[in-house]
Amino acid sequence: MPRGPWSGKQLLLGLSWAVFLQVTTTALFIAILAATSHAFHLEDSGDDVFDRAGTIWRWGDERLKAASDGVALPDPPRIFADVTSLKIGFATTMVYELGLVGLCYLFARKKSVGETLRALHLREFSFDELWVPIGMVIVMYAFVVGWGLFAEYTDIDLLKPRSNVPEPIVRDGVALAMAGVLACILAPFSEELFFRGFLFRGLLRWGFWPAAALSGFVFSLAHLSTGALIPFWIVGITLAWLAWRRGRMWDAIVFHFLFNTTSYVLLATGAGGRNV
Repeated sequence: MPRGPWSGKQLLLGLSWAVFLQVTTTALFIAILAATSHAFHLEDSGDDVFDRAGTIWRWGDERLKAASDGVALPDPPRIFADVTSLKIGFATTMVYELGLVGLCYLFARKKSVGETLRALHLREFSFDELWVPIGMVIVMYAFVVGWGLFAEYTDIDLLKPRSNVPEPIVRDGVALAMAGVLACILAPFSEELFFRGFLFRGLLRWGFWPAAALSGFVFSLAHLSTGALIPFWIVGITLAWLAWRRGRMWDAIVFHFLFNTTSYVLLATGAGGRNV
């Protein structure tokens, strides 16, 4: 894959805009929650039904004691996630993902749509050697699952990967659909365009390995999970290799689509999973 035509200054500008997009959409999410009085509660409380029952039991005891003492009654505990806040989060994340596409378009823009797509390496889709990204999905998914098992075995919380899609979405059809569009369509396309098509290509002036390692690390950081930092860094390097080996973005996009779709299906069917 040829390196990007942009300068180091433009590369830094694009990365700065991407950070600005992430910070802005996160702030927008928090502002909408505050304006609509929704709770910032994206996960169910407790590990299982017994933990939740214990929380309710303790609240009942506190309420009875407060009533007998004549003091203000305690607020009920938040047991279940606020699904509306999850939908707001998905909506603002979609804005972020579309913003990444817009950034890549601005940097690669040519006189015609065809020339722009060619500059983004999106014109040469081929089924030839499609088994390579498919095979790498199997390898990398096994690696991420193995990493999670290792983190659980060592009980080092910082190493435990966390899913970017909360499990409570399965209780709401709209939230589940929004998560599917985000994880299986928007993220594979927009993140590959930015992290591999823009950032990785721009760093190729220093060679493949420095470019793959640095772009993969930034890709991992963007997931905002300490437990995912190392495994997603390796996944990011793999994605860079897929984009570089034939000079086409589609192999990396296919990998990202299959990886995220696997995670989404496992989550939707109650089997768990991780999301890139």
